[in-house]
Amino acid sequence: MEAKEVLRSATPTRKAYQFLQIRVQLKGRGMTNEIMNLYVNGKKLKPRVNTMHEFLQYLGAQGFGVVTAELETEGVYTHFYTLQREVFTHEPPVEDIFKTLDTAREGADFGDSVRNMLEFGLFDNF
Repeated sequence: MEAKEVLRSATPTRKAYQFLQIRVQLKGRGMTNEIMNLYVNGKKLKPRVNTMHEFLQYLGAQGFGVVTAELETEGVYTHFYTLQREVFTHEPPVEDIFKTLDTAREGADFGDSVRNMLEFGLFDNF
């Protein structure tokens, strides 16, 4: 066995979550549910399916479930979804979330703290 495999087998398995942030604009008023623009985690993607229903079915088959769904109606109707799935990993958490929040500057909001964690790559394991 390689050293990395030995270390991985010695590390206990823990539960973690993967998240997807989806922004989608549908054709017309969305009556046919056809995708016009699709962004996943900030990247514009060309969907492999025609409708949002098919896309959500595909993600559901991959183990993702919808956590939140929102609709913005100014200009083009834009739908926002947050999806998550449970995964199991041998990787230890990079840093304790409470230590990170304790070091947040005075007056910063929780979004600032999470943004800083993402900028420093603390969630690159997912």
